[in-house]
Amino acid sequence: MKAALIENYGDIGQLIYTDTQTPVIAANQVLIKVHAAGVNPVDCYIRSGLFKDTGTHSLPLTLGWDTAGTVEQVGEAVTGHKVGDQVFAMAPFATNGSYAEYLAIEADIVVSKPKRLSFAESAAVPLAALTAWQGLFTEGKLQAGQRVLIHNTSGGVGSFAVQLAKAAGAYVIGTASEKNREFVESLGVDQFIDYQNSTFEDVVDPVDLVFAGAVGAVGGDDVVTRSLEVIKNGGHLISLFDEIDEALALERGVTYHKLMVQPNAADLTQIKDLLEQGKVKVHLDSLFPLADAQLAHQRSESKRTVGKIVLQVIAD
Repeated sequence: MKAALIENYGDIGQLIYTDTQTPVIAANQVLIKVHAAGVNPVDCYIRSGLFKDTGTHSLPLTLGWDTAGTVEQVGEAVTGHKVGDQVFAMAPFATNGSYAEYLAIEADIVVSKPKRLSFAESAAVPLAALTAWQGLFTEGKLQAGQRVLIHNTSGGVGSFAVQLAKAAGAYVIGTASEKNREFVESLGVDQFIDYQNSTFEDVVDPVDLVFAGAVGAVGGDDVVTRSLEVIKNGGHLISLFDEIDEALALERGVTYHKLMVQPNAADLTQIKDLLEQGKVKVHLDSLFPLADAQLAHQRSESKRTVGKIVLQVIAD
């Protein structure tokens, strides 16, 4: 099968489009014929070698952990899926990913694809939306009527976080650049902050939760620490990449959590229901053929994406 993979860590040139072995499924897995694969910033971080010393991956490694497609084979212990089912999923980070014609994945983290979405739109959802869901609700304990500040709301995770928080009945404050104001406001934010011309802690009233995604591009490396200034006593601070001194958070009466998203069928099913109801929408930044995975990574690393990048393996 064709796949986009790395044999060495490094720059975009290390991501090659080549032939590789079609995976063989275990008894508890399904083989997905991939129609589309989502591209996320973490794909670029893994390719560059940021996590090479963690022991999570071995090379060669097929990148990409978002997938949408059809079930091609079913393991002998699988009862919840059948050949031909249209599905989507987030694959575990430790496995080979979805930049490929086929993906072997545990059946219990695979969910039926939203009927109203294309395969490309569906592939844009799992990792980013699960990150937003688990940050807001699993760790952030967000409830209706609470106030949440979401950084970087024009990106994939941030744009889902705004919509999920609004669907839950929260008051949402979002940061982004002025050029993305119209897009962010279309997501439903109650208050927009242009991070380039405003200091958020000067204009935000106290909030119950701050959700900080990839914030290096939206106000500097100290955004997470500065966010402590606007969180109520007893509130939560969720970060994806940036770390702070937990003792400092405790002094402020804030629960701090650095989130690593996990595949979760129950969470993804709840997200799917909101997509089916039209309460959450997918915004595609760009589509690239699988053979142009390098261009997709170039686009991701430009820090100019609005919404999600997707690799098209089979045209819808």
